[in-house]
Amino acid sequence: MMENKYYDLVLKWAPINYQYIRLDEDNDYYQTKKDLLCPVNLDCYSKNDSDSNECWDTTNMRKRLSKTKIENLVPVCYYAVSETESHYFVLYSFYHADDDTHPNDMEGCLIILEKQDGNEELLGMITVAHLDFWKYTYKNNLLKISGEKFDKDEQLETDDDLESAHPLIQQEEGKHGLYALGTKINVGTKIVRWFLAVLNMSADVVVYYPGRKAIAYSVERLKKGKGTPYDPSFYYELIDIIDERQGLLKRWEKRPNETFTKDGKFYGESANPPWLWKPGFEIQSDSKEIGLMWSDPAKLARESFRPASGRKEFSVRYIRQLPIPK
Repeated sequence: MMENKYYDLVLKWAPINYQYIRLDEDNDYYQTKKDLLCPVNLDCYSKNDSDSNECWDTTNMRKRLSKTKIENLVPVCYYAVSETESHYFVLYSFYHADDDTHPNDMEGCLIILEKQDGNEELLGMITVAHLDFWKYTYKNNLLKISGEKFDKDEQLETDDDLESAHPLIQQEEGKHGLYALGTKINVGTKIVRWFLAVLNMSADVVVYYPGRKAIAYSVERLKKGKGTPYDPSFYYELIDIIDERQGLLKRWEKRPNETFTKDGKFYGESANPPWLWKPGFEIQSDSKEIGLMWSDPAKLARESFRPASGRKEFSVRYIRQLPIPK
């Protein structure tokens, strides 16, 4: 685990995730399991043999998921932190074992925090949805690179507590594209939700809150909200993605193996770990090239936003920079 100050920072600002799911009893709730957050090593996560090669095998993930009971899964989030003289950049990565078009899926978001004396100020967020980066500002602390304000649907909403403002995010069912909670989302997703509203049908949603210990799933708890405005909630655990045992970086550096192909992807040839996230179809050009969200988030922020009046410029002098995967 990272130094306490970084873990506490990650927990303090971790997003609250509204995950759209499908409560389908066919094939032992397989469609439901596809939409639930889980670790890459599935039901091995809580076992003593969680570091065995069999536990980390993503080559047959659909078969493994079909044999794994919902009750043996726990929700997790993989995280990483970069720090410059002026800002923190906190990366949150969410894994799903299956996607409607390919096994293995990982999407996420980068939270941008301005450093203050003994505290932080939330500025904005960049999310990863399929092959695109989506940009959001909080309280207009960040402007578009042109200097214009972001539109109303590009404002980041939060759930405020005494110490922080947890960003609110959402993930699609089936494809798991990640956006801020609101209306700036994929057009196809908008159409589906509009259609449900016309039919007076409520979408099934699970609300994930960050916590020090995850709450294991149960079918009973998931079904409590079906057909009602009630959304069942769970706590997700935070895993340092660099952690030697439960993280992913060391396994990636030893590729090809049971988890990653020689090109660095999860098996299924579509999903990437966060150090390979790049916007647009550039992601297909060279999967071994490390993306800015991991290697240089300060540069990414400079290329994506302009600080509003009174906000600090993005320093590129790093106090803590993430290791470049080999």
